[in-house]
Amino acid sequence: ACVAACPNASASLFTGAKIAHLNKLPQGEVERSNRVVAMVEQMEEEGFGDCSNFAECEAVCPVGISISAIAEMRKDYMKAVVSGE
Repeated sequence: ACVAACPNASASLFTGAKIAHLNKLPQGEVERSNRVVAMVEQMEEEGFGDCSNFAECEAVCPVGISISAIAEMRKDYMKAVVSGE
């Protein structure tokens, strides 16, 4: 529902939520940097659009995921890329 509602066909809400979920697992911290880089780059490779913060995805999300998950994903991605991890 989130990708279909997005004017850019972005999968950022789903990807951000999945990254946040995996980061909360006890073993999630070890792979945090590698995971976020791999998942964001795979999302881009699959041809999904970029998020423009319209929040249409948040409005139709059946489980109420906030677009703050996208901001967290972007923060983690930039941190991983800059640090070279």
